[in-house]
Amino acid sequence: MNRRNCRSASMLLVLLVAAGWSGTAGAGADIDFGAAIRAGDDTELFMAISSRYFGRDPGDVRDWRARYRDPDDAAVALFLAGRSGTHPEAVFQLRSGGLSWWEVGRRLDVQPEAWFVPCSYRPGPPYGRAYGFWRKYESNHDYRFELKDREVRDLVAVRMLHDYYGMSPAVAMKWRSGQQDVQLLMAREYRKRYPHERADRPDGDRRHGDRGEGHGKHGGGKSRNK
Repeated sequence: MNRRNCRSASMLLVLLVAAGWSGTAGAGADIDFGAAIRAGDDTELFMAISSRYFGRDPGDVRDWRARYRDPDDAAVALFLAGRSGTHPEAVFQLRSGGLSWWEVGRRLDVQPEAWFVPCSYRPGPPYGRAYGFWRKYESNHDYRFELKDREVRDLVAVRMLHDYYGMSPAVAMKWRSGQQDVQLLMAREYRKRYPHERADRPDGDRRHGDRGEGHGKHGGGKSRNK
């Protein structure tokens, strides 16, 4: 890690501690990272948010984000590490062995309900199949069903949007259904809440539009078919 990245990581850690970061996995508090994030840098912003949400040191998140080409997979790996209390290295080794994300979760004894944000209705595609299985077997608290990697990535993205920003399940699912990865979605919502960063961009961050579907407390990547 170069000197500039070390300085950014240190600034993030100070901000996280000041904001009450507990170092444990779970829902994060939505905070403004300010000058610690370079304007327009979605990757840096996503790592800062992930550090806060998953209760991981910023340097660790940076290292593990680099292990996965797809930010959705990095999010799933950190999710499983947090939910199981396992070091991310163990998650990486299981995944590298060719296991599906669902099977990795099974091996780590992550309960099926951990993946799902409860909602009062049965969601439509692409969530209907996953939620249908869960409702059928939730009383057994076991893995009598199998989800595809694409479904698992969708569920983690929805959970991050819901937990971190307080976004309703319906809005989170709608955003994710737009086939955008979790990094872009989390960064886009952050910039809506902290628009001072937008002024620093030459294009005003207009690339992602300015949708107003709803904002949890304050008011959806590429197709993956595996």
